[in-house]
Amino acid sequence: MPDPQAHPALPRLRRVAMLALGAGVAITALKFAIFGLTDSAAVLSDALESIINLLAAGVMIYCLWLSNRPADRDHPYGHGKIEFLAVGFEGWLILAAGVAIASEAVRRWLAGVEPRRLDLGMGLSLVVAGLSAALAAYVWRAGRKYDNSVLLADGKHLLTDVASTVGVVIGLGLVKWTGWAWLDPLVALLMAGLILKTSWKLLWQSVDGLMDRAVPADDAVIRQVLDEEVRAGAIRGYHKVRHRHTGSFHWVDMHLQFDAGMSVRESHAVASRIENRIEQRLGPADATAHIEPYELPGEGEPPVVTVPRPQPQRGGAGQA
Repeated sequence: MPDPQAHPALPRLRRVAMLALGAGVAITALKFAIFGLTDSAAVLSDALESIINLLAAGVMIYCLWLSNRPADRDHPYGHGKIEFLAVGFEGWLILAAGVAIASEAVRRWLAGVEPRRLDLGMGLSLVVAGLSAALAAYVWRAGRKYDNSVLLADGKHLLTDVASTVGVVIGLGLVKWTGWAWLDPLVALLMAGLILKTSWKLLWQSVDGLMDRAVPADDAVIRQVLDEEVRAGAIRGYHKVRHRHTGSFHWVDMHLQFDAGMSVRESHAVASRIENRIEQRLGPADATAHIEPYELPGEGEPPVVTVPRPQPQRGGAGQA
């Protein structure tokens, strides 16, 4: 069965990552410019989160390179697990950003800092929100299309960034219409809560991947194929079905039960066909089947075949 290889769409994935990094630099610079104009805590929190976007994009580019290296002697299962580490790292970055934003919002609340140039700030923030939304949709769709967890995580993070920028616009509008300056740091605190929620989801996703948690959708596909083979009479039954991911690559192993009278050659040919069906359904995958005889209830254990050990010869070479 195939070993993990570089993703066939790796050049496209790299282009997506590089575009996300370049666009992130421009969006971050624009946000800090808006903060310089408005001195708003909400705008500052949005700009700080964008710094995390840049770090995450850099990590994403490195992980796309490493995760697509072929399997080798030291890493026989490939390098795909790095994608789950990258998702966890991004989760920790977002967590740090949320704590920093909350801390700065409280400080500005207590200091009584008031934002200025609210109309200009709202207009520019709407432009930023539109740019961020387009970038998030582009990255997320690429992650879905190529089944790449790193791009999916970054796309979700960018969507959170869009929500936080919209929150900035709402916050600045409330301050303008009510005259209550304390609403500005309050909006920043609400954004920090949203960011912390996102970080928790990414961290949990990372743990699930590293702990090889079963994916229900994959399990349903595998069992559907096996049930079809049972109904067709190709196999008598199956058990010990296990599957996991290393990045976007699937690993599956299972025990297939055949009639005891079937030859090893015949059962192997059927098992190989079933393995291939599962691999085709899952995408990049390696399915391995263990062949065993089918037992009716009450038949007991199958006979154990033993091979006699050769007995050592007595005497040396010169003895008659």
